[in-house]
Amino acid sequence: MLLQLQVTISVEAELQEFITPTLTYWRSVLPKTPIPSTIQQLLHAEKENYSFPVERPPTFFISYKYAATENQIQNDPNARLFFLKHNINPGTKMVLDLTGATSAPPFLSHEQSMAAPFSSGKLADILGLFSIERGSLGAAAVRRALAECEDPPLDGESKRCVTSVETMLDFVEAELSGDDVRIVETAVAGGGSVAGRQEYVVGPAGLRLVRADAVVSCHLEPYPRALYYCHTTKHIETYKVHLLGSDGIVVDAVMTCHTDTSTWNPGYVGFMLLKVKPGTEPICHFMPQGNLIFALLSKKAGIMG
Repeated sequence: MLLQLQVTISVEAELQEFITPTLTYWRSVLPKTPIPSTIQQLLHAEKENYSFPVERPPTFFISYKYAATENQIQNDPNARLFFLKHNINPGTKMVLDLTGATSAPPFLSHEQSMAAPFSSGKLADILGLFSIERGSLGAAAVRRALAECEDPPLDGESKRCVTSVETMLDFVEAELSGDDVRIVETAVAGGGSVAGRQEYVVGPAGLRLVRADAVVSCHLEPYPRALYYCHTTKHIETYKVHLLGSDGIVVDAVMTCHTDTSTWNPGYVGFMLLKVKPGTEPICHFMPQGNLIFALLSKKAGIMG
């Protein structure tokens, strides 16, 4: 019992030594912004007690210049998160899968993130660092994540893949010129996780606009440590939507709408599913749990319209 207690204290001390500088840096960059539960969970996650979600497909929300395959359209649960803005009204019924990674890997410390290899040219080193076999599903997921991160941004877009909270904050600070930043994310009322694919009904408030002058979207990617693909996108609106699940769960969901899609690939999954053409109607999608929106609030009004 004494040995177990000593081990527990040692692990907690090591964890606290890792977390404290991160919390201090967060308060220095975003003093008005509470740390969201998603980030706290990824900071406190045990380094050996997580699942590497290799089965997740590429994130459609960031691949606007690529055409979707028929298999992706039919089998990816994320594909069913797309809607046209005018179809989301009080009482609207829809089937959604808002689940994120159920046991996501933890963040690296800032020092580890700076020292760890992170490029397609270093793939063998990365696989060795995380003990991932070549030719495995895990190796394919790593290769895919690196390719997405190295892909050039769209015109007018800024992007950065981050494996530490400090690097995420640096990107947010560079892109959002102000300190009144609010984080919005899909969350269950009272805490917890959504329970898979089910039918939801839009609440009586309908769409509630997040009044922001600029936003940074950060999408959680499959990788052996916490990896977020963070980017800015022009012509975007962010909404909160109150959803009631068929199992009784209440979800405050985030939905983003892209108001100018004229430069997107005509074969993009959103166009294929909704049967619209680039530059016509706003393409909207819900954000699963684990994804984050950093919103620089407009000084003209409160956060919700």
